[in-house]
Amino acid sequence: MSDVFHLKILAIEKTFYDGDAISLNFQAFDGAYQILASHEPVVMAVKEGIMRFRVRDDKGDEVVKTGVNGLGLVNITRDMVLVLVDSIEAPEDIDRARAEAALKRAMEQLRQDQSIQEYEQSKASMARAMLRLSQAGNPFDGHGER
Repeated sequence: MSDVFHLKILAIEKTFYDGDAISLNFQAFDGAYQILASHEPVVMAVKEGIMRFRVRDDKGDEVVKTGVNGLGLVNITRDMVLVLVDSIEAPEDIDRARAEAALKRAMEQLRQDQSIQEYEQSKASMARAMLRLSQAGNPFDGHGER
């Protein structure tokens, strides 16, 4: 039995990753999950968070890749894991100034009178901006260390 599976991570505007993986870690609404090869088939909702997956580089060494992801779904079959998210960025691609501006906007929106739906959207925007800032320019070294 193989210890790898095919992993495809797609965002609305791009393919973030398409290749073999050893494991996938992500946040769902009922907790954190780790997917390994031959996982039981299932479909789950993905919560905003930090997605990590292990792959092998050209030399055969295990490397950890990271992305800050938005909401989405993961579809796990016997031989493939498909992740569909509204957004995902590598930590080194996050624009710190843009994330800080988004946080400021969200905090200002929370101070305004809003409907319940608008309030929840503002909270989500603030959480997303804080998550992006926590990872901005903070990539893994490729072997799971910061």
